[in-house]
Amino acid sequence: MEPAYRRRIAAILSERHGGSADAWMRAHDIAAAWYSDHMDRPETWSRGTWREVVERADAKNLIRMFEEMRVAPPDDPLSAARTLEFEVMSGIDAAFPDARPAVARLNHAGHRLCVSTNATESNARGSLRGARLVEEFHDIFTGERLNAGKKTPEYWTRVWDELAFDLAQTVVVDDRIDYLEAAASIDIPALLLDRKGAHRPESMPAYVKATLRNLAGLPHWVETWTSGRRS
Repeated sequence: MEPAYRRRIAAILSERHGGSADAWMRAHDIAAAWYSDHMDRPETWSRGTWREVVERADAKNLIRMFEEMRVAPPDDPLSAARTLEFEVMSGIDAAFPDARPAVARLNHAGHRLCVSTNATESNARGSLRGARLVEEFHDIFTGERLNAGKKTPEYWTRVWDELAFDLAQTVVVDDRIDYLEAAASIDIPALLLDRKGAHRPESMPAYVKATLRNLAGLPHWVETWTSGRRS
Protein backbone atom coordinates (compact mmCIF):
# COMPACT_ATOMS: atom_id res chain seq x y z
CA MET A 1 0.00 0.00 0.00
CA GLU A 2 2.64 2.56 1.00
CA PRO A 3 4.62 2.80 -2.28
CA ALA A 4 1.44 2.66 -4.35
CA TYR A 5 -0.20 5.30 -2.14
CA ARG A 6 2.57 7.87 -2.54
CA ARG A 7 2.65 7.41 -6.32
CA ARG A 8 -1.12 7.65 -6.70
CA ILE A 9 -1.64 10.64 -4.41
CA ALA A 10 1.19 12.47 -6.17
CA ALA A 11 -0.31 11.80 -9.59
CA ILE A 12 -3.76 13.03 -8.49
CA LEU A 13 -2.46 16.21 -6.86
CA SER A 14 -0.11 16.95 -9.76
CA GLU A 15 -3.00 16.74 -12.21
CA ARG A 16 -5.27 18.95 -10.09
CA HIS A 17 -2.88 21.55 -8.73
CA GLY A 18 0.11 21.57 -11.06
CA GLY A 19 3.70 20.73 -10.24
CA SER A 20 5.39 17.46 -11.06
CA ALA A 21 4.39 14.13 -9.56
CA ASP A 22 7.94 13.74 -8.24
CA ALA A 23 7.66 17.04 -6.39
CA TRP A 24 4.34 16.01 -4.85
CA MET A 25 5.88 12.69 -3.78
CA ARG A 26 8.67 14.58 -2.01
CA ALA A 27 6.07 16.80 -0.34
CA HIS A 28 4.12 13.71 0.69
CA ASP A 29 7.24 12.12 2.18
CA ILE A 30 8.15 15.24 4.16
CA ALA A 31 4.61 15.51 5.57
CA ALA A 32 4.48 11.78 6.29
CA ALA A 33 7.75 11.93 8.25
CA TRP A 34 6.32 14.75 10.39
CA TYR A 35 3.08 12.81 10.85
CA SER A 36 4.83 9.63 11.96
CA ASP A 37 7.01 11.47 14.46
CA HIS A 38 4.09 13.50 15.77
CA MET A 39 1.83 10.49 16.29
CA ASP A 40 4.61 8.52 18.00
CA ARG A 41 4.93 11.13 20.75
CA PRO A 42 3.01 10.22 23.94
CA GLU A 43 2.22 13.88 24.60
CA THR A 44 0.35 14.08 21.29
CA TRP A 45 -2.31 11.74 22.64
CA SER A 46 -2.78 13.76 25.84
CA ARG A 47 -4.27 16.68 23.91
CA GLY A 48 -7.81 15.51 23.35
CA THR A 49 -9.79 12.42 22.45
CA TRP A 50 -8.55 9.92 19.84
CA ARG A 51 -10.75 11.52 17.21
CA GLU A 52 -9.66 15.08 18.04
CA VAL A 53 -5.97 14.20 17.95
CA VAL A 54 -6.22 12.34 14.63
CA GLU A 55 -8.39 14.98 12.98
CA ARG A 56 -5.93 17.75 13.85
CA ALA A 57 -2.99 15.67 12.63
CA ASP A 58 -4.66 14.63 9.38
CA ALA A 59 -5.59 18.21 8.54
CA LYS A 60 -2.09 19.45 9.36
CA ASN A 61 -0.53 16.67 7.30
CA LEU A 62 -2.42 17.82 4.19
CA ILE A 63 -1.59 21.47 4.86
CA ARG A 64 2.11 20.59 5.12
CA MET A 65 2.00 18.87 1.74
CA PHE A 66 0.51 21.93 0.09
CA GLU A 67 2.89 24.28 1.88
CA GLU A 68 5.86 22.26 0.64
CA MET A 69 4.53 22.78 -2.89
CA ARG A 70 3.76 26.47 -2.25
CA VAL A 71 0.15 25.83 -3.21
CA ALA A 72 -2.77 27.27 -1.22
CA PRO A 73 -4.31 24.45 0.86
CA PRO A 74 -8.03 23.65 0.72
CA ASP A 75 -10.37 25.76 2.82
CA ASP A 76 -11.45 22.65 4.75
CA PRO A 77 -8.24 20.60 4.99
CA LEU A 78 -9.73 17.82 7.12
CA SER A 79 -12.60 17.14 4.73
CA ALA A 80 -10.20 17.35 1.79
CA ALA A 81 -7.77 14.95 3.48
CA ARG A 82 -10.51 12.40 4.16
CA THR A 83 -11.90 12.59 0.62
CA LEU A 84 -8.46 12.32 -0.94
CA GLU A 85 -7.44 9.41 1.28
CA PHE A 86 -10.54 7.44 0.34
CA GLU A 87 -10.04 8.18 -3.36
CA VAL A 88 -6.40 7.14 -3.32
CA MET A 89 -6.85 3.94 -1.34
CA SER A 90 -9.95 2.86 -3.24
CA GLY A 91 -7.79 2.60 -6.34
CA ILE A 92 -5.14 0.33 -4.80
CA ASP A 93 -5.49 -3.42 -4.32
CA ALA A 94 -3.06 -4.14 -1.49
CA ALA A 95 -4.70 -7.36 -0.27
CA PHE A 96 -2.49 -10.33 0.48
CA PRO A 97 -3.32 -13.17 -1.96
CA ASP A 98 -4.65 -15.35 0.88
CA ALA A 99 -7.13 -12.72 2.11
CA ARG A 100 -10.04 -12.99 -0.33
CA PRO A 101 -10.15 -16.82 -0.41
CA ALA A 102 -10.07 -17.03 3.38
CA VAL A 103 -12.80 -14.42 3.79
CA ALA A 104 -14.94 -16.17 1.17
CA ARG A 105 -14.59 -19.54 2.92
CA LEU A 106 -15.48 -18.09 6.31
CA ASN A 107 -18.52 -16.32 4.90
CA HIS A 108 -19.62 -19.48 3.09
CA ALA A 109 -19.43 -21.36 6.39
CA GLY A 110 -21.85 -18.87 7.94
CA HIS A 111 -19.50 -16.95 10.20
CA ARG A 112 -20.00 -13.23 10.85
CA LEU A 113 -16.88 -11.30 9.91
CA CYS A 114 -15.96 -7.83 11.11
CA VAL A 115 -12.97 -5.60 10.53
CA SER A 116 -11.29 -3.97 13.52
CA THR A 117 -8.76 -1.28 12.73
CA ASN A 118 -7.03 1.66 14.35
CA ALA A 119 -7.58 3.67 11.17
CA THR A 120 -10.05 6.35 10.14
CA GLU A 121 -13.22 5.58 8.20
CA SER A 122 -11.76 6.86 4.93
CA ASN A 123 -8.61 4.79 5.37
CA ALA A 124 -10.36 1.58 6.32
CA ARG A 125 -13.17 1.73 3.80
CA GLY A 126 -10.87 2.96 1.06
CA SER A 127 -8.37 0.15 1.51
CA LEU A 128 -11.11 -2.49 1.72
CA ARG A 129 -12.78 -1.13 -1.40
CA GLY A 130 -9.49 -1.21 -3.25
CA ALA A 131 -9.00 -4.81 -2.12
CA ARG A 132 -12.55 -5.72 -3.22
CA LEU A 133 -13.41 -6.81 0.30
CA VAL A 134 -15.60 -4.05 1.71
CA GLU A 135 -18.86 -5.86 0.96
CA GLU A 136 -17.64 -9.10 2.55
CA PHE A 137 -17.81 -7.91 6.15
CA HIS A 138 -20.74 -7.62 8.51
CA ASP A 139 -19.33 -4.45 10.07
CA ILE A 140 -16.22 -2.25 10.17
CA PHE A 141 -14.94 -0.81 13.43
CA THR A 142 -12.45 2.03 13.22
CA GLY A 143 -10.65 4.21 15.71
CA GLU A 144 -12.62 7.15 14.33
CA ARG A 145 -15.98 5.47 14.80
CA LEU A 146 -15.22 4.27 18.34
CA ASN A 147 -13.16 7.34 19.31
CA ALA A 148 -10.57 5.06 20.88
CA GLY A 149 -7.22 3.50 20.04
CA LYS A 150 -7.18 -0.18 19.19
CA LYS A 151 -4.56 -1.03 21.78
CA THR A 152 -6.85 0.11 24.61
CA PRO A 153 -9.49 -2.01 26.35
CA GLU A 154 -11.97 0.83 25.75
CA TYR A 155 -11.85 0.16 22.01
CA TRP A 156 -12.82 -3.48 22.43
CA THR A 157 -15.43 -2.74 25.08
CA ARG A 158 -17.13 -0.36 22.63
CA VAL A 159 -17.01 -3.00 19.89
CA TRP A 160 -18.76 -5.37 22.24
CA ASP A 161 -21.33 -2.80 23.28
CA GLU A 162 -22.35 -2.55 19.62
CA LEU A 163 -22.14 -6.19 18.59
CA ALA A 164 -23.23 -8.02 21.74
CA PHE A 165 -21.51 -11.21 20.53
CA ASP A 166 -20.93 -14.16 22.83
CA LEU A 167 -17.28 -13.81 23.84
CA ALA A 168 -16.91 -17.59 24.01
CA GLN A 169 -17.84 -17.87 20.33
CA THR A 170 -15.62 -15.07 19.05
CA VAL A 171 -11.99 -14.82 18.03
CA VAL A 172 -9.81 -11.85 17.09
CA VAL A 173 -7.07 -12.22 14.47
CA ASP A 174 -4.32 -9.61 14.27
CA ASP A 175 -0.64 -9.22 13.42
CA ARG A 176 0.10 -7.01 16.44
CA ILE A 177 0.54 -8.35 19.95
CA ASP A 178 -0.51 -5.07 21.59
CA TYR A 179 -3.86 -5.16 19.80
CA LEU A 180 -4.41 -8.77 20.82
CA GLU A 181 -3.47 -7.96 24.41
CA ALA A 182 -6.14 -5.26 24.53
CA ALA A 183 -8.75 -7.65 23.10
CA ALA A 184 -7.71 -10.35 25.57
CA SER A 185 -8.20 -7.92 28.45
CA ILE A 186 -11.95 -8.43 28.00
CA ASP A 187 -11.50 -12.19 27.45
CA ILE A 188 -11.66 -12.38 23.65
CA PRO A 189 -9.63 -15.37 22.35
CA ALA A 190 -6.76 -14.20 20.15
CA LEU A 191 -4.92 -15.53 17.09
CA LEU A 192 -1.62 -13.99 16.01
CA LEU A 193 -0.99 -13.57 12.29
CA ASP A 194 2.81 -13.74 12.07
CA ARG A 195 3.67 -13.74 8.37
CA LYS A 196 7.42 -13.33 8.89
CA GLY A 197 7.83 -15.68 11.84
CA ALA A 198 9.01 -12.80 14.02
CA HIS A 199 7.64 -14.18 17.30
CA ARG A 200 9.23 -17.15 19.06
CA PRO A 201 6.69 -19.78 20.27
CA GLU A 202 8.17 -19.88 23.76
CA SER A 203 7.67 -16.13 24.16
CA MET A 204 4.02 -16.20 23.12
CA PRO A 205 1.57 -14.77 25.69
CA ALA A 206 -0.95 -17.23 27.12
CA TYR A 207 -3.88 -15.37 25.59
CA VAL A 208 -2.66 -16.17 22.06
CA LYS A 209 -4.46 -19.43 21.23
CA ALA A 210 -2.56 -20.10 18.00
CA THR A 211 -0.19 -18.51 15.50
CA LEU A 212 -0.87 -18.39 11.76
CA ARG A 213 1.73 -17.71 9.07
CA ASN A 214 -1.01 -16.60 6.65
CA LEU A 215 -4.80 -16.49 6.41
CA ALA A 216 -5.10 -19.68 4.35
CA GLY A 217 -5.22 -21.76 7.53
CA LEU A 218 -7.76 -19.57 9.34
CA PRO A 219 -10.97 -21.22 8.00
CA HIS A 220 -9.69 -24.68 9.01
CA TRP A 221 -8.68 -23.42 12.47
CA VAL A 222 -12.12 -21.86 12.98
CA GLU A 223 -13.86 -25.02 11.75
CA THR A 224 -11.86 -27.18 14.17
CA TRP A 225 -12.39 -24.73 17.04
CA THR A 226 -16.16 -24.49 16.53
CA SER A 227 -16.51 -28.27 16.01
CA GLY A 228 -14.76 -28.86 19.31
CA ARG A 229 -17.12 -26.49 21.07
CA ARG A 230 -20.17 -28.23 19.58
CA SER A 231 -18.91 -31.59 20.82
